[in-house]
Amino acid sequence: MISLFSREEVVYGIDCLAKKNPLILKLQDKYGNPNIVRQHGGVFLGLIRAIISQQINTKVANSIYKNFGVLYDSSVTPDLVLHTGKHQLASIGLSRQKIEYIYSVARFFEINKYIDDDFCSMEDDRLREELIGIRGVGNWTIDMILIFSLGRADIFPVGDFGIKRGLKLLFNQQYNNREMIEVSKIWKPYRTIFSWYLWKISS
Repeated sequence: MISLFSREEVVYGIDCLAKKNPLILKLQDKYGNPNIVRQHGGVFLGLIRAIISQQINTKVANSIYKNFGVLYDSSVTPDLVLHTGKHQLASIGLSRQKIEYIYSVARFFEINKYIDDDFCSMEDDRLREELIGIRGVGNWTIDMILIFSLGRADIFPVGDFGIKRGLKLLFNQQYNNREMIEVSKIWKPYRTIFSWYLWKISS
């Protein structure tokens, strides 16, 4: 399965996209090659990080996630999270709702015993079906997992503010979700590369 954690795969993807849309070469000249770095902690911690990041700015989210890790002396496991009191989680800046979402993630992993190898072998749609039932996990959260925990190549997070803003700035036009998906089709099967450039444009 294609992984954009490979620099060689990123270069190959840009070459493929350039044959259909030379705009990618202008973006490459301005911003360089996408650097998609695997997040520490796999899918389990990736989901928790994504939940923490929902609807708050990146700096605050990073601070809360760092403090989350400080709560644990050893590696963070679903069982340890489930045995962490709500008052402890609230003390690092988590809302009541996000605490419940994090517990839901931990229960999902405690019950299903998934490890990262299981997710690595799943197709995108199958993984989405598995995770969408977790309370607090929506399509945006799953998109972040697919990109930053698994390095999937063809993800286009239409629900992401940075993607919407980048697309508007790039083409000087406002798009709804359906129109965004249509615009993105020319970037298949490497829409994650396109997404990375939109984030750079919007930053």
